[in-house]
Amino acid sequence: MLSYIIQVICASLGSVGFALLFNLRRDKIPYVTVGSAMGYCVYLALMHFTASTLIANMAAAMFCTALAEIYARWRKAPATLFLMSHIMPLVPGGSLFYTMRSLVQQDQGAFAAYGADTVLAAMGIAVGILAVTSARYILQSYQHNDKGNFSEK
Repeated sequence: MLSYIIQVICASLGSVGFALLFNLRRDKIPYVTVGSAMGYCVYLALMHFTASTLIANMAAAMFCTALAEIYARWRKAPATLFLMSHIMPLVPGGSLFYTMRSLVQQDQGAFAAYGADTVLAAMGIAVGILAVTSARYILQSYQHNDKGNFSEK
C-alpha cells in the first residue's frame, strides 16, 4: 500500500515538472497535480484488478482526457496543456528502456515481451485519448446543430 502512495506522489510531482516545462501558468498547477494523481490511481487500480496493460492505460487515458477537457472549459485554457501533463505518468518509459536494452543485448525473448508491453501501453493511451476526444467532438457538433444531424457547417 505504501508503495502505491509513493508511486502516486512521484507521478504527480513528475507531472508538475512537465507542466512547468510546457509553461503552464502557476495557477493551473494544482489541477495538473490532482489530475495526474487521480489518473495514475485509475491506472494502478486497474493493473491490480485486471493485470492488462492495454485496459489499464486506456481507461486511465480516458479518465485523464475527460478531466483535461473539463479543466480546459473551467479554467479557459487549451485541453492539451492539461492532457500532456496528466498523461506523462502513463508513458511506458521503463518498458521502452528495457525493450531497447534487450534489443541491443540480442535477447529476443525479453525483447518480444517488453516490446509487446510497450506497444500495448502506447496503444492504450492513444485509444483512450482518441475515444474521449472523438466523443467530445461528436457531442459538441450535435449540440451546435439544431436538427441533430452531424453535417458540417
